[in-house]
Amino acid sequence: FSAVIIAVLALGIGANTAMFSLIDAVLWKPLPFPEPHRMVRLWEIPGENLHNGATTLTFLDWKHQVDVFAALSVELPTTAGVSTGADPVRVEKGELVSASFFQVFGINAQLGRTFAANEDQPGAAPVVVISYAMWQSRFGADRNILNRDITLDSEPNRIIGVLPAGSFDHKSAQFWKPLIFAPEQMTRGAHWISAVGRLQEGVTLEQANAKLAILRHSLDKEMPKFAKDWTFRAEPYAWMLVGDNLRQSVYAGFGAVLMVLLIACANVANMLLAQGAARQKEMALRAALGASRGRLMLQLLTESWVLCLVGGSAGVAFAYALLKAATPLMAPYLPFTADLHIDGRVLAFAVVVAMLVTILAGLLPARLTGTLHQSARGVTAANSLTRRMIVVGEVALSVVLLTGAALLFKSLTNLQRLDAGVRIDHVITMSTALPLASYPKPENATTFYHGLMARVRALPGIEQASISQDLPMQGVRGGELFYIPGREDNIVVRFKRVDPNYFSVLDIPVLSGRPITERDRANTAKVVVINQVLKRLLSSKYGIGDPVGRTFRMTAPGYGKGDGVGAGLQVIGVIRNESTGDLQEPLDPVVYVPLDQYPREDFRILARTAQDPTAVVSGIREAVQQLDPKLGLADIRTMEEVKQRNLTWAKQPSWLIGAFAVVAAFLAALGLYGVLSHAVIQQRREIGIRMALGATTGKVLSRVLRNAFMLVAVGLAIGVGGALAVTRLMKALLFQVSPLDPAALAVAVVSMMAVGLLAGFLPANRASKVDPITTLREE
Repeated sequence: FSAVIIAVLALGIGANTAMFSLIDAVLWKPLPFPEPHRMVRLWEIPGENLHNGATTLTFLDWKHQVDVFAALSVELPTTAGVSTGADPVRVEKGELVSASFFQVFGINAQLGRTFAANEDQPGAAPVVVISYAMWQSRFGADRNILNRDITLDSEPNRIIGVLPAGSFDHKSAQFWKPLIFAPEQMTRGAHWISAVGRLQEGVTLEQANAKLAILRHSLDKEMPKFAKDWTFRAEPYAWMLVGDNLRQSVYAGFGAVLMVLLIACANVANMLLAQGAARQKEMALRAALGASRGRLMLQLLTESWVLCLVGGSAGVAFAYALLKAATPLMAPYLPFTADLHIDGRVLAFAVVVAMLVTILAGLLPARLTGTLHQSARGVTAANSLTRRMIVVGEVALSVVLLTGAALLFKSLTNLQRLDAGVRIDHVITMSTALPLASYPKPENATTFYHGLMARVRALPGIEQASISQDLPMQGVRGGELFYIPGREDNIVVRFKRVDPNYFSVLDIPVLSGRPITERDRANTAKVVVINQVLKRLLSSKYGIGDPVGRTFRMTAPGYGKGDGVGAGLQVIGVIRNESTGDLQEPLDPVVYVPLDQYPREDFRILARTAQDPTAVVSGIREAVQQLDPKLGLADIRTMEEVKQRNLTWAKQPSWLIGAFAVVAAFLAALGLYGVLSHAVIQQRREIGIRMALGATTGKVLSRVLRNAFMLVAVGLAIGVGGALAVTRLMKALLFQVSPLDPAALAVAVVSMMAVGLLAGFLPANRASKVDPITTLREE
């Protein structure tokens, strides 16, 4: 009896404790930096609910003309090839920052120092600060690491500091380098950097935004035409760490786990009531010996408290195991400040939950069992009615959870079936980057592309290969302005560099015109292929029915540190839409330009294979190193893995709430089984008499199943009403599914009905096998 109660409580309290740890780390706990309320992120704002990065000159204006910041820094992700003496390694997680970056976060080095004020200025020696994790993994925690050189992209960088272990070390970056602005980057055209800052002590966010508004007004004449209506804004740093999808998923999971806890409490209460019915003679004897009603209730509550205390302790251990298993899986999708572990706040929550469980699960059984003012028959009737009501509540809560799970799984199925516009089977992808020190000019990069593709396509098992800056379903970095001839209007488009084989590797058909071909080189006319979304937009908004052959002007990013410039581009073709970002989001207008005409130092290789895509990785790595032994590969994934990662926001709440729904249904079935089993035991004499008077086995079986059906039916009715109310809150998590979807509701109802009847069949079957002669002799 005690073991079952402790196991049920451990499940309910443990799941809640683990979920509280997650929601506390992600949403509630203050950032792990000194005075986190002073930390802000700065944006250029194009419009309502839109955020954009900053231009170089805007950032410098914020830094030098606004006096509300104690420190201000850029923050730009980067990658680097690290030479280790063996195979080169591509480190995907690095950042280019201003010298004051670590002042913004209030972080000092554990070894050495962070950046000095002049180390982000032109002519400064190349230096680097590394993370504690990188120091441990790549340098064996060597305390003599300072002032040694590490080669990043063929350039030696002096290691000047190692960051301390702790919350900041959970950031995705492994190294930090100063970002030194090049003269060609001093413009207001390219919004390419993120800005973070720390407010001066005593300065409020409102005061900072007032100063930024004054600065923005003073820059009216300097802003480009497209940004005339843009504003500047500072927002709390914590706001942008958690996206809406993650926030909604966490809250949905927390709501689900609270329902599981309520069902666990109901089960415990049910078991205690069953035990109380068997202890009525004991309670009567204690009362006869002088125990008051309050004393009896206190004894029973104490017993409940001991069970809850042990169950709570087991629950904390269960929560620890859950977090340890889940953290590696969840870490890539959580903000870097989310440190999942059992701390004092989590333990306090577990204690509070255990106390509430004691009250919820123990008080009602204690009141009924300790009530001696009624007859034994009256107490038994009240006990039985209460237990049945509890089962009804368990079934209702289970229906709500099952409905939510069915909605989420249907939404996930819709996303899985969604056509991304590309063929992803047997395609593998990986990234690398050309160090600008070794490839300073665009023609150096294009020569490398051609040599690499010739080698890769010749590898056995590879059917076709391509190079692109960005992958489908993974987002396109930045946007450019696409100008309409004869008008000042422009369209913000996604700018995607691809080589001539990109469309064939991913099986993207050309609907009109022609694709990018080998003849579209750096010294030929600039051309562009557009997608259907952009074609429709040009037709509906500007009356351009057939854009093929038309020339448009567009801003375009340069190579390396070069700034983008306006260019005239002829549309040569229209292709079928491909999903460039999240699958559930509307498709963007996209332009595709030849990689030869707009080369990029960092790029991705895509290869379609005849068999297992992972089998060709070693051959591609060797082809890369034949051209440049210092280059390494990183982020090696199949396109199917890219798609599944894109769906993570939908899969995580689906599986989480689905698991809780299964647990809830199991606990509800357990409660129903307990009630009916107890009823059969109490009615054995009645059943024996009925069978002695001619009742058949089928009638006895149907009578008990009818009782089970009535309990389940009432619970289903209440649960359906609850589901219709609660699932409306899940609307933001659903894709092409109504929160009131009848199919999902039907799945939940039928599933719970089947579980309930199965739970009722076992005691019904036992009742049907009662021997009337044996029963009557016992009486």
